[in-house]
Amino acid sequence: MKWIVTVFLATVSWIGSVAQPVEVGLFQDHLVQSAVVYCSSGNYQLLLDDVLRLRLGEGDIVYLNLEDGKVKVLDAERDFGYASRVELRSLSTESVFRVRCLFPEIDSRIYDDNLMVLPSDRYLTLINQVDLDKYLAGVVEAESGSNAGKEFYKAQSILCRTYALKQMDRHINEGFAVCDLQHCQAYKGKSMRNPDILEAIVETSGIVLADYNFRLITAAYHANSGGQTQRASDVWLADVDYLQSVVDPYSLHQSHAKWQDTISFQAWKDYLLKNGMKSVSRIPDEIIYVEQMRRKKFFILDKDSIKMTKIREDWGFKSAFFDMFPSGDSVLVWGKGFGHGIGMSQEGAMKMARDGFTYQDILQFYFHEVRIMDYRDLPDSSLPKAVLDR
Repeated sequence: MKWIVTVFLATVSWIGSVAQPVEVGLFQDHLVQSAVVYCSSGNYQLLLDDVLRLRLGEGDIVYLNLEDGKVKVLDAERDFGYASRVELRSLSTESVFRVRCLFPEIDSRIYDDNLMVLPSDRYLTLINQVDLDKYLAGVVEAESGSNAGKEFYKAQSILCRTYALKQMDRHINEGFAVCDLQHCQAYKGKSMRNPDILEAIVETSGIVLADYNFRLITAAYHANSGGQTQRASDVWLADVDYLQSVVDPYSLHQSHAKWQDTISFQAWKDYLLKNGMKSVSRIPDEIIYVEQMRRKKFFILDKDSIKMTKIREDWGFKSAFFDMFPSGDSVLVWGKGFGHGIGMSQEGAMKMARDGFTYQDILQFYFHEVRIMDYRDLPDSSLPKAVLDR
């Protein structure tokens, strides 16, 4: 395994909200039509269609409602009328606001920096304009929790930064760069539960993983490998050198290392027949089983086959790393790991951090032949336009 380090780290102070803003679409799994915004700390300006209408201080509230394709804006005492663009613009790097959606009703979330609201005929688009590192701190907390060690958080921070920068053009036609859902990386707002997350973000500021050709990698990660990570081509169509299968003892004996399920044997046979496994009808029931000492790409029965990842998806299993054995009228499913299995196992990486490994060790273990470097040192051709324009 070859490990290339092209990196310089410096002590970096917390960057202000205007230094590296990223636009994040909020509540993207809902059609928000009404919300209330609270100024939690600091001071804000309220702008309607670029016109300053109000200065907000701690405890002040603004109501936002969708009416006839516009945003109707009110506070506790005044009706500010309608706007096609509403901005809550922070006046300091420490300003924080809270959003609670009223329709549909969603628990409130706290965010750093700025908010922009754009209306459409059916819903309000809420966009958090936030410093990149503050955004990443929220992502790391949402994706990996708040009870791990700092070296793990450094490794996770580098992966989240790499993933975010590579996806920065994903929602550009919708008015923002990335969204708060899992396909862009989960983001539930400001990181507040563990200061190690913030420190890890700052101490690795700007650092990403790139391949041999100085291109941002697909920075995949998952909860637990079950003892072996998955090769990328076994799940996705493309094969890449840096996402190969790795025997992973660090993920064993962790909370998501094993799982069990039970399904109907007749339903299992019917499923296999429906998916072209014709041999099921002519062989004894007792040999219709799945066994994986090591991860396999296909379940093969006689001359028929089906992808393990398809079985996982169709049955809702926690991973594609499982054994299945008939037991009377049922099939016992004994599974290993949680998630797609590609790239870094988060629970394995947490164990490595507890055992004294550095974030470089962790990334070296899960990724092959990558460069660890500042994204600002990458050639322009390797970065999305949205990153170059920042």
